[in-house]
Amino acid sequence: MERAALLFWLWMLAYAVTALWALSQAAVASSFGVRPTLVKLGAGPRLITLSLGGIQWAVHPLIPLVSAVRFDGPPDDASTEAPVENRLHRLHVVLHMATILLPWALLVGVAMACLGAGEGVRQFFTGFTVPFQYSRLPGRIDGFVALLRDGELLRAWGLVSAKVAAINLLPMPILAGGSLLALPWRHQRSRLPVWAAGLNFVTLLVLLPWVGYSLYLFGAAIFR
Repeated sequence: MERAALLFWLWMLAYAVTALWALSQAAVASSFGVRPTLVKLGAGPRLITLSLGGIQWAVHPLIPLVSAVRFDGPPDDASTEAPVENRLHRLHVVLHMATILLPWALLVGVAMACLGAGEGVRQFFTGFTVPFQYSRLPGRIDGFVALLRDGELLRAWGLVSAKVAAINLLPMPILAGGSLLALPWRHQRSRLPVWAAGLNFVTLLVLLPWVGYSLYLFGAAIFR
């Protein structure tokens, strides 16, 4: 597979995983009676923006690694000058938790469909250790790029889905796992416990070098 094709499929897989998560979270929240204010698919320059069903939809395809769903907005029956609120706070805490967890459960389901049930679950659970195993990262990325070169796109999609779901459920403030930890203080965001700030620092300390190293390894594997 040519380098341009490899880059395209890497982009496509990353975009498919993050967009599927964003769309599923919007669907889960809406089914509980809370519609998001914004569903942003990707990052970078905006390609398309439209308003549909009371939700603003924005497509930013250049950077596929980040999608977002926002629930910040005034109450439906309030004036535009009303204080901004997180609409998820209207839900019972169990439903709020489900809104966070179910989209990632869907990605695990995708992994099971692509890899087989047992292998999909195994890849999910081993995904929790991926950001902490630097020594194994070169071999993992070389193996993943080899899958793309061999055209095993379904298996690659399953692996990405499993690992992304696991990493995002780590108990770090900027990830879904951190959102779960913060649920007891969801109505007091300005009064989070002291440990949350420390954990946020540790998150950045762990994830930023790991992301940079991963991008470097992907580049080396593709352009060598």
